[in-house]
Amino acid sequence: MNARKVILLCLVLLLLSTAAHAKLVFGSERNGVEGVYVMDDDGSNQTLLIEEGAPYPASWSPDGTQILFKRPGTVLFFMDPDGTNIRQLTEKGLGSIGKCSFSPDGKFIVYNRVWTEDNNQRYNVEVMNVKTGEREVISERLAAFCDWSPDGKHIIFAESLSPNRTSTLWIMGADGHNPRPLIPNPGPQPDNFHIYRERSSWSPNSQQIVFTETELKWERVPDVGNVGNALIYKAFRYMIYDRTSDNIRKLSIPKDWQCYGIDWMDDGDSVVFTARTRPIDIPIVGRIDFTPCYVYKYHIKTHVITQLTDDPGWDQIIDWISNDVLSVSPKDKKKVTWGELK
Repeated sequence: MNARKVILLCLVLLLLSTAAHAKLVFGSERNGVEGVYVMDDDGSNQTLLIEEGAPYPASWSPDGTQILFKRPGTVLFFMDPDGTNIRQLTEKGLGSIGKCSFSPDGKFIVYNRVWTEDNNQRYNVEVMNVKTGEREVISERLAAFCDWSPDGKHIIFAESLSPNRTSTLWIMGADGHNPRPLIPNPGPQPDNFHIYRERSSWSPNSQQIVFTETELKWERVPDVGNVGNALIYKAFRYMIYDRTSDNIRKLSIPKDWQCYGIDWMDDGDSVVFTARTRPIDIPIVGRIDFTPCYVYKYHIKTHVITQLTDDPGWDQIIDWISNDVLSVSPKDKKKVTWGELK
């Protein structure tokens, strides 16, 4: 290759890299159809990859070559970033599988599983070998929202501390050893009062954890001549815990925004989340009228909130991948990578 062609190729690669966007994958229900979508960091180029993909979970593999998602029947699948080459990972009959998180090398996923055996509910935390499908139980705990740290050393999860009253974040080794509370128990709560800490996610440097905190209560109120329980939401909070200082700070997000999915973005400078508004301090009796659930970006230093989607549907679990991994956005469902360009 002569010098002129080399220069032209370098210019093309440079233009592509500067114009490229990191990508967000998220599950959504729009017009009554569940599916898996991708879009650019600014909310543009929203693309439906597949229908009949349950919105929970949906996440990138660490190298950006695969998207993990779930279909009805609690079966996990992989697909390429353009929605092609769908492969089934698990069989039916495993029960309910919660949030899945990849190990940093992409060879394993961790998740919580709940199933019924001999009329008894069973639960544990499992690690699955992506290549072989072999499963290993690393903890017999009622956990949720498992997330593997980017440095590969730890797994965080949410666990109930008392029946239906509180939950907080726990941490354990990547092999399940030494499970312990990461954030102290909210403490004893008044009757019918609940605090749930969940939806935790590691920052890219494994030093911070973003999570949500829901405060609610049940109250007995008259309902068309009968006395029944009414749900009262008190607050939805978005928090960041710093492992180096043990400090917890609350993000400036409206307290009536209920979260359905959250992740880090912009290499730790922002968080991206899905939320819908819910009535606060108002008893909810009977059917709840749902409002649309949108994707938002929150810049941590400036506290600026940017709405990324506006479809009147239900955007849910969301996962961000760095621009360093997915350099060039798929175009017309065709995968474009640095390797192919070279």
